[in-house]
Amino acid sequence: MKKIFTLCFFAIAFLFSTQNTTAQNTLEINEAASVKTKELRKTLKFDKEKMDDVYRAYQEFGKAYKKISNSSGDHKERLDKINHLLDEKLRTILTAEQFDRYLEIERGQTE
Repeated sequence: MKKIFTLCFFAIAFLFSTQNTTAQNTLEINEAASVKTKELRKTLKFDKEKMDDVYRAYQEFGKAYKKISNSSGDHKERLDKINHLLDEKLRTILTAEQFDRYLEIERGQTE
């Protein structure tokens, strides 16, 4: 009976710790998205509506990046893909001049 009770206790403790870790990852992603959005807003000078859209784009990027970093194997191709998706999302949000400036700042390239 003690063994069953101990096993149940550890199972419940594991579930709580997993949930806490997930919440912590979400907070980290949101914080990183917020910081990156504010940095870009200072540089690119976009309005509040675009700021919200850029924030959501960086949230999606953060979630995808976290999934990649938690898996094993070669990540270069997958990282290139999510970077490309972020760029395409920002291309639709920002004006052409803002997007070109973004590429100069973040990727060190011009189109």
